[in-house]
Amino acid sequence: MYLSLKLKLWVENDLPALPATWQTEVSCLEQVDALTNEFCVGETLSHGPQFHAIKPIADGVWTLKTGDIRIFGWFHIKDHFIGVVASDAYRIKLHDLYRGYVGEVVRFRDALNLDQPKFVPGDDPRAVVSNYD
Repeated sequence: MYLSLKLKLWVENDLPALPATWQTEVSCLEQVDALTNEFCVGETLSHGPQFHAIKPIADGVWTLKTGDIRIFGWFHIKDHFIGVVASDAYRIKLHDLYRGYVGEVVRFRDALNLDQPKFVPGDDPRAVVSNYD
């Protein structure tokens, strides 16, 4: 898992202060910590409350999600997620920010000098994550 500088700063500065609304006994920081740990150690990710593709998929952009947090990015190759931006789910849904975040990820990715293809195309989770159920 890789992070843009913007996402890294958000994790360090903003995430710790976000109040949990989904599982109030588990902070937003703890939710993201658990998700990134599961992803990085190769635990099985399930379609549903932990991990899902943004619908509609636009140019290979995916979101890693917890109950309260959405992390937007793409898979350069299978099992290699590059996170660009994140926010709390309530704010994203309230202001309908999905399209804007997808655009931000695409612009960030397009600006990088990466070999083609720059991302894994499609919306099949098995194409981007080895341990998917």
